[in-house]
Amino acid sequence: MKKIIFSILMCFSFCFIEAQKVKAEGSVKKPTKSFPTTFITLIDTNNGLTKFGAKDFQITSNNDVIIYTDENGYFSVDAKPSDSLLFKNNLKRYYPEKYAVSDVMKNKNFVLEFREKPCISEKECDQKKPSRVYAFIGKKINVSYVDTSKYCDDMMNSKYKAQYAIEKEFGEHYPKSTIEFTAYDHNTKYDGLFFNYENVLIYVGEFCGELIYLRENFFPVYKTKEGRWAIPVYHKYNHWFGLEKLTSTPMTFDDSLTFDIPTSFSAEKIEELFPKKDFKIENGKAYPLMGRYVEDLVKSNDEILN
Repeated sequence: MKKIIFSILMCFSFCFIEAQKVKAEGSVKKPTKSFPTTFITLIDTNNGLTKFGAKDFQITSNNDVIIYTDENGYFSVDAKPSDSLLFKNNLKRYYPEKYAVSDVMKNKNFVLEFREKPCISEKECDQKKPSRVYAFIGKKINVSYVDTSKYCDDMMNSKYKAQYAIEKEFGEHYPKSTIEFTAYDHNTKYDGLFFNYENVLIYVGEFCGELIYLRENFFPVYKTKEGRWAIPVYHKYNHWFGLEKLTSTPMTFDDSLTFDIPTSFSAEKIEELFPKKDFKIENGKAYPLMGRYVEDLVKSNDEILN
């Protein structure tokens, strides 16, 4: 009987200790390329559910489950010995680290040092102005998306590798008939992405020996029946490429260049977007009658080449 009573008392004592919060403190050694403070999540280990990406754990329902280190890396938290702490800082470069509160308490001088993840570093280049600028009409050969998930830093823009055949040059002469360059673009609109067009007047600069697309400097272009390159007068192009101030000229494009008119458009809407002075309307399609020659586009953008 005494043994049973003793066991019950020990169990109650253990449960009481486990239920009591204790102070756990220490510091985090700031990684070389990290955020100013480290994000710490208090985890209730006993519940065994998955949240915040930490398998086999559940975030406690307390308001103080999120802790941050101060500018010196110091942290302090009141928690149960059975709880755990999950440390995170710049997950692109460093693995998250998990420690039991009881283990942190055992070490009076607890210092966490993050383990570095293997990652791909981008080429560093401080060059602000390109050493060369190539302006040309390019015919798309291939444009492929570059997976940057393994890069060391978050990318503000999507990255692409592009290959184009040079149809006509306006800037410096490129020594080959095809050109390969890298493009960084954050545009999410179809009309604002250069690779959604077959032929473009595009600007590519050389930075630290690498050819880089000069973002937002392109125009979709089409051949006229006389063999010249031009961009048609079209409301979307006027908006995206700021062409309203450029004088338009009557011209005849190849018959394959048409714009579909939605059947839901009223006569007023059609005239607004496809006015008779700029388009011939036939069988639900708009054929452009006016445009702007590539040479005028280059002149309007001449500050890039100078």
